Amino acid sequence: MTEPLTAASLAATPGDALLVIAPPGTGKTELLARRAAVLIERLEPHQKILALTFSNKAKRNLGARLQRELGAIRFRRYIRVRNFHGHAAEILRSHGRTLGLDPAFAMPDARTLTRALETEVGNDWPAREAIARALREAKRGPLDDAEVAALLDDIDLRAANLERGRVAAGILHYDDLLRHAQRLLHVDAIAELYERHYGAVLVDEFQDLSMQQLDLATRSCTASRTFVGDPLQGIFTWAGAQPAEVEATLRQMCGSPHALTVSYRSSPAVLAVVNAAAEELGGEQLAAADPSAWRVGGAACAVEFDSTTEEAEAIVEICESILAQDPDVSIGVIVRASWRRKELDDALDNAHGLPRYRWDLAIDDSVLAERLRDAFRALPATSTVEELRDRVLALIDPADVDTYQQAVEALEMLEELAGPAGPASKALDQLTIRADDRPIEPGVHLLNAHTGKGQQFDWVIVIGLDEGHIPYYLATDNEAVAEEQRVLLVMLSRARHGLILTRAQLHVSKAGKPYPRSPSRWWRLVADPCDTPWSELRQHLAGAE
Repeated sequence: MTEPLTAASLAATPGDALLVIAPPGTGKTELLARRAAVLIERLEPHQKILALTFSNKAKRNLGARLQRELGAIRFRRYIRVRNFHGHAAEILRSHGRTLGLDPAFAMPDARTLTRALETEVGNDWPAREAIARALREAKRGPLDDAEVAALLDDIDLRAANLERGRVAAGILHYDDLLRHAQRLLHVDAIAELYERHYGAVLVDEFQDLSMQQLDLATRSCTASRTFVGDPLQGIFTWAGAQPAEVEATLRQMCGSPHALTVSYRSSPAVLAVVNAAAEELGGEQLAAADPSAWRVGGAACAVEFDSTTEEAEAIVEICESILAQDPDVSIGVIVRASWRRKELDDALDNAHGLPRYRWDLAIDDSVLAERLRDAFRALPATSTVEELRDRVLALIDPADVDTYQQAVEALEMLEELAGPAGPASKALDQLTIRADDRPIEPGVHLLNAHTGKGQQFDWVIVIGLDEGHIPYYLATDNEAVAEEQRVLLVMLSRARHGLILTRAQLHVSKAGKPYPRSPSRWWRLVADPCDTPWSELRQHLAGAE
């Protein structure tokens, strides 16, 4: 029997093109780190390796793993970790004048487009989505502003009007960064500069790429290219990802993909549920690297409640029990949409002493909190929130658009708490302070499926396996439903030791009236492999067999 591939064996693969399918927990980040160590030896003098990913959290995780593998000195000398918008902004800062763009452009604000859409069509959500989609589609190629506006004239006149207003105001949206960077890399002399500078590129989560992002990656480096990801984790087509087209192109570029099939993340109990969901999608079955390493094989529990109120109370109680047994445990409470968590949020507000982090609130990000506090230490103790804002934003890397956006959101929240002229010290007391350097702090983390992608928790509680929430009620065609099934797989595969799935028979409307909700069409698929009864879960937590 052939031994399964490992990150170590794949890292040393000869050749300049490597495509790896790595399901969650199979060593994707380790592979990228080991691959970097191998590729450093192949670099020409003065070259670096470009590592590209998507979110700030993913960038931090990958950067930390690369630094552990390479050591701080080699990491600083040879590696540059960027997300795609940051890489694009860096290209514009360096070469924007070639296109007549001001390299000192203001950082994009994600809410600028939101406000423009509100002005254009108010709360007509289908119209807003149609306009946003038209803008996204028109900016998928290396087109200049006039070409984009002309294209939008044929697609959606409202979108064309918004685009011309953007140009007149001299501002950039996120999609403009990618488009203009792509235009610049289509200039041979500029592309050659990047090809000389980067001797290798590592791309994380290839299934989330658009063809435009793939073009940016491949034009930034022509020497050695490594792409790692998992098609079954592709859940961002709504944001422009083109997984089928990207995978087909990568297979032509790199050849047939290698596959990792051993999980180093999840317990056997969790994997039984993950494998059931993956098998229906045509995915590989994963095996635990060391089943004996997990106490009683881990835990997987599925439970139906009479109401969302009862569900919320039970979840708070089980989170308290988990943390009472081990205060260093992380618990990810994951929903498809934040509205499904309302009763739980209310219940948590009344739960004292339970550490929790809301991932949709910038001020709950402890890494950003440290950045704000560090900036405040360099200011007079009497400084205002407005003075703190000026200091913080001035210190952010001009190409780090995502951190800039996150900082703006956090500072606006602090202004709401204390006012622009209010004392910064009082506002900073509201921030969560990081206890240690672990990627995920102990406690309860509240998030949705898309923001949790790429993360892992000791325990995961997936709330709301009800029809209309999972799959989401807006998924009306086969392709959208298939993506919703992948969203479910993403949620399940965040878990390490234990997994809890819940649903509720009665929900509460905005008017406060109860109404029935049927189970998700995938409830039985994922509930049947769960072998830990709810009644025995506390025994499991206490270590009982």
